[in-house]
Amino acid sequence: MLAPASRRLVGWVSITLLPMLGCGGPPSASSEAEAGESDEVGESESSSTTSGDEIPSGGPNELDIPEADPPELDPMVVMTFNVLCSFCDDTYDPWDERVPYIADTIGRHAPDLVGLQELFTADEVQQLLALLPEYDVLFYSDDTSDYADATIGWRADRYSLVDSGFYWLSPAPDLPFSVGFASPQFPRLVAWAQLHELATGAELLFVDTHFDNNTPSQELSAPLLLERTANQAGTLPIIVVGDFNSQPDSAAYAILTGGVDGQGFALTNSFDLAPTWTVESNQDPVPPYDPATRIDHVFVAGGNWSAPTWTVDTWVYGASDKHTSDHFAIAVALEPG
Repeated sequence: MLAPASRRLVGWVSITLLPMLGCGGPPSASSEAEAGESDEVGESESSSTTSGDEIPSGGPNELDIPEADPPELDPMVVMTFNVLCSFCDDTYDPWDERVPYIADTIGRHAPDLVGLQELFTADEVQQLLALLPEYDVLFYSDDTSDYADATIGWRADRYSLVDSGFYWLSPAPDLPFSVGFASPQFPRLVAWAQLHELATGAELLFVDTHFDNNTPSQELSAPLLLERTANQAGTLPIIVVGDFNSQPDSAAYAILTGGVDGQGFALTNSFDLAPTWTVESNQDPVPPYDPATRIDHVFVAGGNWSAPTWTVDTWVYGASDKHTSDHFAIAVALEPG
């Protein structure tokens, strides 16, 4: 968890591996050309027939060609991981030692899409990219600062970026670094990316966020996220990941999964779609894990999704066998439908 006093921003850093886009407008789903043609048939006649009947000169011939079904996404693995900021808790191993642990956690699951929380600077992102060069990433950057608390990563050999943007979890969501849902509150944001799947031509909306841990920020952030996501996605399949600081029995979680006042657009937790869940650990015996306490989630919407596997990663690293972060990585196999 981050306290407001922990805020640290550095000057903007230009990194060619990071496709930075400013806050953009809502993405529009790719449209297909209407399947239909108009052909001119026949030629105009210069003389009449012996019967005196006029021969039609021809006209449009509409071809009845049905529209093709939109392409479907291939199965994928999606991860969310709050990596614990570099300066937050000195009871964990130092940041430079934890970077390879974070990269190993991601690499072992090889997610196609990953949402990271509590990275802060472009330099920290670059440290991970040096170990995970197969990913392209997106995080907030402007003329004076970069802020990677919500960082999106995707496999560059599988997806390309179509559109992207950011908004802030506050009463003024389009004002960078704005706060106000709680006092105190650290600046929190949502990053979104519309991605094109190279193999199929299908597209999806991938969203990453980090809700503030101070109440009532969570239950005020949830309706904003639902509204913006519904407007941005249109008819696209949707995946929303992050640290929501909201357990399944919380008010914010009820809004996310039930809609505002129980109505309208809502998300489905992939945990509820999985036939079972597993703990991946290098400890013997495997330590217990209570899913009722989880606050990191992989949500879906906009399709008939299934989740063959749902995994929480509890590996330890280093000489002292410590966890990499105060959060566990969640990896989910998703199948669109």
